[in-house]
Amino acid sequence: MNSIINITFIIGIILAVIGIYIGFKVGLTKGISHLVALVVTVLTLMLILMLTASIRAGQSRNSIITLIILVILGTVYGVVKFLLKSAHKVSELPLLHQLDKIAGILVGLLWMSIIYMVIISLSYRGLFGAFGDMVVADVEKSEILMLLNKYNILMPR
Repeated sequence: MNSIINITFIIGIILAVIGIYIGFKVGLTKGISHLVALVVTVLTLMLILMLTASIRAGQSRNSIITLIILVILGTVYGVVKFLLKSAHKVSELPLLHQLDKIAGILVGLLWMSIIYMVIISLSYRGLFGAFGDMVVADVEKSEILMLLNKYNILMPR
């Protein structure tokens, strides 16, 4: 672990700046809606990977349980999305609108950090080929990225 800053780290910083900009532009309520959609997407990806592994291993019980969880996840997401639409309408009031935009910065930053950590996790799983190998090499050279990867709770290795 010689260097702290490399291309993968710089990309992370650029994503953070983009997240701050998007978060301010979109606002808290829409940002939370996008964040929930992103988390549901990551969970769905994890469940699909589990389902594929269960089918390949011939574990029909695990396959059925995974399918049931996917259906429940989709239903809960639909309810949460409906509730967030109502909250967005309230946030369009004049004073709340400015607070909504400022608070959206945090959501935008969190949104981009989730995307960044998923890319790193999928790179460790070998799903990106040569690009993934470069990302893994950069992560292992950087103390900061190794620390972030160590506490990656979204998709642990």
